[in-house]
Amino acid sequence: MNRVLIAAVAASAFLSTSAIAGPSAKFAATYGGPGPYVVSMVDIPYTADNTMMIDRNAGFTLATIKVPQDKELLVGVSAEVGLTTDTSIKGRNGGAAKAIAGARARALVFACPTGFEGPADYDASCTAFAAPGRVTLSQRVQQLSATLGGVIESCEDGLGDNNDPDGVIDVATECTVSDEEIGLMLDTLASHHFNFVLPNMDQGEYDIVVVFLTGAAAQVEVDAYVLEEDNFAEASAYARAWVGNYMVTVQQVRAAKGGIIDAEIIEP
Repeated sequence: MNRVLIAAVAASAFLSTSAIAGPSAKFAATYGGPGPYVVSMVDIPYTADNTMMIDRNAGFTLATIKVPQDKELLVGVSAEVGLTTDTSIKGRNGGAAKAIAGARARALVFACPTGFEGPADYDASCTAFAAPGRVTLSQRVQQLSATLGGVIESCEDGLGDNNDPDGVIDVATECTVSDEEIGLMLDTLASHHFNFVLPNMDQGEYDIVVVFLTGAAAQVEVDAYVLEEDNFAEASAYARAWVGNYMVTVQQVRAAKGGIIDAEIIEP
């Protein structure tokens, strides 16, 4: 995969396509699969330190179409999006920690005169982003918080500091306690679709560019209380986002007068 660079994102994977329609007066399409494309992934293994990791990537695909003067383009973007989030915490004697994992995939559409070579090639000759702009296809944030007492393996009266059996077991000093562990993992793959519009296009031949953006984030927070000698906690977090099979369709249409309106939803 060729690597490309766009503003505000890291280096990314170019989306290869299995078929691209040639210039057409009314319709164009491009598709590919099964991926994974544009993979973002972070992995924080078990740690007692407060840690955060973020990974962002982007890739694009395009379809070429000829447009008469003052026509609209209706662009449909469909894609499988895979999200994985995995969080775990282990500890004992009241150790507390939090693990957070998040993953998402977005898409945006814009048009450039033919010959587009990548987001670094974007300039004033390209039209504005297609309405409604950047769209989130899928997103998930998973948070796991726990205060763990541990698993009591054995106890013996008199193992305390004074070594004096008193008939009362103090778990903290007279018991052997191993780590208790809790975890949550979610792994999903689903197909998503969204329509974009490029209104009032000038006559010409355009590359309709669809940029897919993925992001993954992980964070671990360990309560300072666990720094005390008898308390312990660690947490881990993993997140991954990717794009699978995808389809982009471009149709030349003519909107009715007043048919394209920038409006907000009005609630009663």
